[in-house]
Order: sequence, then C-alpha cells, then structure tokens
Amino acid sequence: MLVELLKMTRPKNIVIAIITLVVGYMLLGFPYSLFLPDDCNSDFDWIGWSSVMVEAFGFAFAIGFANIQNDILDLESDKLNRPERPLVTGKVSVKVARITWIALFVLMLLCGLGDSNTSSPFEYLPLGFFFLLGVLLIAYNKWLKHIPLLKNMTVAFLCTTPLFYALMDYLILSNLILPGNDYAQEHIWAIIPAIPFAFFLTTAREIYKDLEDETGDLKAGIMTFPLIAGSATARRLAGGIILFTWISLPLPVFYMDKVFGHNYPPLFLIITGIALTPIFAYVLVQAHKAKYRKAQSAVKIGMLLGLIALIVCAAV
Repeated sequence: MLVELLKMTRPKNIVIAIITLVVGYMLLGFPYSLFLPDDCNSDFDWIGWSSVMVEAFGFAFAIGFANIQNDILDLESDKLNRPERPLVTGKVSVKVARITWIALFVLMLLCGLGDSNTSSPFEYLPLGFFFLLGVLLIAYNKWLKHIPLLKNMTVAFLCTTPLFYALMDYLILSNLILPGNDYAQEHIWAIIPAIPFAFFLTTAREIYKDLEDETGDLKAGIMTFPLIAGSATARRLAGGIILFTWISLPLPVFYMDKVFGHNYPPLFLIITGIALTPIFAYVLVQAHKAKYRKAQSAVKIGMLLGLIALIVCAAV
C-alpha cells in the first residue's frame, strides 16, 4: 500500500518542482553557495544543503497532499478517466488517503517553519508561503478546478511557485541580510524569463490534459474548457500558447535591458532555437493527431530544456 500511496503523490511532478526550485536559485546567482557545506564562510552560506533540502521536502509534501486529496475528490470521474489509480482499484482506501494528505499538509507547514532562518520580521515568511500554497491547493481541488480555463492557469501558477520561493529567499538575503548590497540589481533579471516561460507552457500542457480527459469528464459532468469551447478551439488555444512562447524566445536577448538593465546573450536564442523548435513542432503535430499524452510529455521536456538554457546562458 505504501507504494500505491507514493504513486498517488505523483513523484514525477515532485521531481519537476524540486528541479524548478534549484533552477530558481541557480538563476539568481547561487550555483556555488548552493553546493557549499552549511558551515562554510560564505556571505551566502545560509543557502546550503540543509535549507534546500527542507524547501524541497516542503514542495514534495505540498504536491503529495494536493494530489492525494484531488484523487479523493475525483474518485467518480477517475473511474472513467483513470481506472488504474489506487483509489479506483481499491488498493488504497479513502480513509487511509484522507489521513495521509492531512499528515502531508502538516509536514509541509513544518518544513516552512523549519526553513525560517532569517531575523524579524521575516522569520515566518517561509511558513506563511507554504500555508498560502496549501490554501491555494485546497481551493483548487475543491472549487477552482471546476472553472474552465481558470483551473489551467491556476495549475500553471502553482508550477511557478518554486521560482517565486527562490526569489523570496533571494530578496530577503539581498535586502535584509546584506542591506545596501547591489546583489539584487545585478541578478534579479536572470529569473524573470523563467516565470512566464514555465507559466505559459504549463497552461498549454494542462489544456492538452483536459483534451485527453474529455470523454471521461463529459460522462462525469465535469465542465472543462474543451467541453465548453470545443476540442478544436481548445487545441488551437494550446497551440497558440506554444507558438507565442516560441515567438517570445528573442525577448530576453533583445529587450530585457529596457526594464532590468541586462539581456541574455545570443547563445540563449541559439540553444532554445535548436532545442525547442523541433519539440514544439512535435507537440503541435501530436496534438493535431489527438495524441494528447505525447503532447503533454513533450511540453514537459521543452520546459526543462528551456530552464536549462536559461541557467547556462545566465552564467555566460
């Protein structure tokens, strides 16, 4: 049963969230301090393995509790859309699942409390962050996921929260621990493109997910954007978001300095052009063939490659 409970937490999504968190820190200029021992004599030694581990567990517990609670609430529709899931097959009982998600919620809050490593009045910001994240996840499971398109954008926002968390820690460091330091102005620009990049691609991925679940959602009475606007319209919207993201790739190279004083090097456009163009084309082709699961997987790969390109080019 433990293995089935682990599956319910969606380990792949947890791994993606942890990678996104580390990417956020690396974009903010902490690639070296991140991997230093916690007792090193660095100005940024507070971002050591212990802090990152606690934060990673916090996001893991958040994703775990939200997915288990979601499976409980979606039990009837999953009988049609996901008959292999543990609650549907009876390998995990609803009672055990409910106890587990509540326990994971508490563990998430404890991680927020454990990561409170700054002085007043900011020491409880990590706890507040995870509490608000938990509230939003519960609100999504109970209400927001029933509002077409808003549900997709909510999931997309949730997927950017590791980046926002890294940014929060970064701002605390630069403005509180190192007052008067110009570190924020020198490095904040690097994380900016990652947030809309992850948001748009996740929105498209979630629309493809709704398209995949269209038949089961219709039978279960769950109104999603494809069911309201039609499959063709939903597919065009997701494809439009993919194309918009692709067209926007030059922005960090040519226009970021207008606001943030820095541009990514042309290498970013070269890497993303070579890596993402065929992936995005593959996504559009698979979506046109109604192979939405393959389209979703390709979008995930594209997002990770884009974030890696940002890390490489921010260090140049």
